[in-house]
Amino acid sequence: MSEATPASLAPRTTSVSPAVALIGGGALLLWGGTAIANKIAIGHMDAMTAGVLRSLLAGLIAAGAAFAWRLPFPKPARQRGLLAISGITSFAIWPLLLSLGLGLTTASHAALIMAMIPVFTGLIAAGFERNWPRAGWWTGVVIAVIGAFFLVFYRTDGALLADGGSVAGDLIILSGAGICALGYVAGGKLTPVIGTWSTTFWGLAIASIVLIPTFVLLAPRTDWSSVGAGGWAAIAYLTIMSSLLGYAGWFWALGHGGIARIGSWQFAQPVITLALAAMVLGEALTWPLLVAGGTILVGTAIAQRKTNSP
Repeated sequence: MSEATPASLAPRTTSVSPAVALIGGGALLLWGGTAIANKIAIGHMDAMTAGVLRSLLAGLIAAGAAFAWRLPFPKPARQRGLLAISGITSFAIWPLLLSLGLGLTTASHAALIMAMIPVFTGLIAAGFERNWPRAGWWTGVVIAVIGAFFLVFYRTDGALLADGGSVAGDLIILSGAGICALGYVAGGKLTPVIGTWSTTFWGLAIASIVLIPTFVLLAPRTDWSSVGAGGWAAIAYLTIMSSLLGYAGWFWALGHGGIARIGSWQFAQPVITLALAAMVLGEALTWPLLVAGGTILVGTAIAQRKTNSP
């Protein structure tokens, strides 16, 4: 099979198709609940075990589906390398680091740090393609980051390290964000070649090879008889919604809308997380939070519009 041209290198366009907007936005909505579900899960079990279990279960489901549906597996060494990078970084290392970091810091800090993923995604994609983003992209990035910092600064009552936050947890999630971005770029480049489902499901299957022995080592750290229905429901959400459907939709959007352009949309994820927290956990939405969220959305829109504009 000849390698198709990645969408990020395709002829420049000034708009995103409705399908890309719908599927990419849907993936962000699913991921908006990830931090909340992860927090619930680590309240029932060891943080590292929760991070491994979500992707392990998703990997076992994905492996069975990939074989049953006879999804194409890449043959060229370069494509297999992209699949291995995408699977191990996105589905093994990142969920583990996110869960571990959330056990040490707050969901607000996690939301801020995860807003940096589009920056890493754009920079890594630019490095691969040797084509640095234009000035408009950087303008949108700066605006969105300012909004994200204000968002978290307000929620922690003026102290970035208060409210249970920890430098160690922040650094763990920050390192994971960079690793996650690498997986996004690899998956986004492979999707136009073998398809969204193949990239996602085979990536999860590869990750499960690493996660099975890891889970065996970590399992004794959790008293499984004490894990309640809420904990299992959170794991189910992380497995099906975040890992399977979320990644499939996101890789499809990256492959069809451009890595740097669509990647910038993830600046909106902290806003989605706050909205879901208000609905699920009853947290109040105040005007300062809405202003900060609006700033993030404005920055996202500018970055998205300017990435591939002439």
